[in-house]
Amino acid sequence: MLIVRRVLFVVFVLAVAFFAWLWWTRPVRVDMAAYVPADSIIYFEANSLPEIVSAVTSTDDWRELAPAAGVEANPGGRGWLTRLISFTGAGPSDSVVLSRAQVAVAVVGFDAEEEPDATLKYTPRAALVAETHTSEWRVKASVEKLVGDFARRSFGSASAERKEVDGAAFYVWSAPSGGRRRIVAAVYESVAVVGNDEAVVKACLDVRRGARPGLAGSEQLKEMRARLRSDGALAFGFAPQGSAAKVVEVFAPAFVGSVAQEAHVQSVLATVLPQLINQTLGSVGWSSRVVGGRVEDDYFLSLPGEMSERLRAPLATGAGEQSNAADFLPPDTHQFSLYNFRSPEAAWRGLSAALSSQVDVSRATIITLALEALLKPYGIEQPREFLRACGSEVATARLEEASEGKVLVARVSDRAALAEQVRAYLRRDARTERVGDAELLVSKDPERGAACFVGDYLLLGSEGDVRRCVAAHLEGRTLKSADAFKAVAQNFFDEPPFALTLTDDRDSARSAISYFAPRDDAATAQGNQAALEEALARRAYSVGETRLSDGGFEKKTRSSFGLFGEIVTRLAPR
Repeated sequence: MLIVRRVLFVVFVLAVAFFAWLWWTRPVRVDMAAYVPADSIIYFEANSLPEIVSAVTSTDDWRELAPAAGVEANPGGRGWLTRLISFTGAGPSDSVVLSRAQVAVAVVGFDAEEEPDATLKYTPRAALVAETHTSEWRVKASVEKLVGDFARRSFGSASAERKEVDGAAFYVWSAPSGGRRRIVAAVYESVAVVGNDEAVVKACLDVRRGARPGLAGSEQLKEMRARLRSDGALAFGFAPQGSAAKVVEVFAPAFVGSVAQEAHVQSVLATVLPQLINQTLGSVGWSSRVVGGRVEDDYFLSLPGEMSERLRAPLATGAGEQSNAADFLPPDTHQFSLYNFRSPEAAWRGLSAALSSQVDVSRATIITLALEALLKPYGIEQPREFLRACGSEVATARLEEASEGKVLVARVSDRAALAEQVRAYLRRDARTERVGDAELLVSKDPERGAACFVGDYLLLGSEGDVRRCVAAHLEGRTLKSADAFKAVAQNFFDEPPFALTLTDDRDSARSAISYFAPRDDAATAQGNQAALEEALARRAYSVGETRLSDGGFEKKTRSSFGLFGEIVTRLAPR
């Protein structure tokens, strides 16, 4: 009996020690912003990869698309195993690391490299930081395998180098063709850092060691986290004030060419635009969660000073009139954006005035030029006069994904004024013809396209696009009558948004779901593909709504996979 008691006592002590060890080694969440440099211009974080997988595979879209593609409809049903591995740390190194890891991505700048055709290719200098909450030897093994496999898929027969820098193990994979293409990884204690630039990787390690300030102390970051409720989000992103200006500084040369033709004017704009952006835009945030059976991405753009209050009256929405713009577009339209303002002209003037109020008088003209450049592709040369003659409903559409041109659909308020402006743009020698009950005007200059008055609406765009829209309207086969359009959920906010955007999301959803699809024989694969296309047709559109809220602009989008789908198709291993 004494022996039994001693055995039971030993078992009890061992059990207590075991569970104490499990509790001590359990992963405890940290603030990943404390692992990236304070001067990061773009930052993303995700605190649990298994939670993201579980949430995305629980959506209505997944439940309909996955079976059609021959994919297991409920892979999250094995979540208990992932949670067990995460809590105990027992399992293969890869599984333990992925189940426990908190990850962050930091972009600290951009590099420009000249291509053979003399164009510049811009590459972000970025790093992925993972707090794995596990032992260093396991992290090293996982990094060599996972990152090494990714490097070989990206570069082919990549050359590998191992070294130690300041007590951290470094791994470098380089493209066989030479050049600057490389992947750099480093492991320090439980932290792994992977980037495309060794200096960025070292900067993140310095933050981890406390030798360099991190982003966690940013007050803008704290405010954005609270606004977007990042604690309950699957993932969160942030760009501090000034980040947009740095990005514009890189890409401004490509934009200013559409604003002015003179070289000296382009040079001035390329210099001044980043300064204007810095003065007129604040920080940007993003969060993602599952809402209403779809993945919802929530964006917020903060505005400095009292700009949001100045814009409240000009950007007021219309009186809730029924929208009919979609009744003038083909049923397979790729993208459709509807703007609803009480007065489009007042919205234009108010936006220009609010932006101009943030800069000195000498730079206010630049803002006007930039805003006018946004409308020139639609054939609008005098925005204020044009918008004054429009009703509350103005829409733009891209009929094909590959098309560079867009169609503008506007409710007519003053037909005579619009007709005069349209004829001036198309030139006086434009020919007129009747198509059903529509009046079609076609310019002799193909670059200027065509215009058409149909009922109370005006259509502007290329001749081919306008004719296609008119034909769809006359045949009664329009976007408004399409099942996928009707199925889209709207009204994400408590008040009407001033902008509604629908985008054909099938390519993104198809790529994401195909990543999980099994490698079947040709006949099975063909059957799965046909079923998948039918399911995709029923859930073709992602939808986004934008409104003005306290402190800035807020946009919510709902789609099959959100930004996660883009990440999977670009980065996940096959």
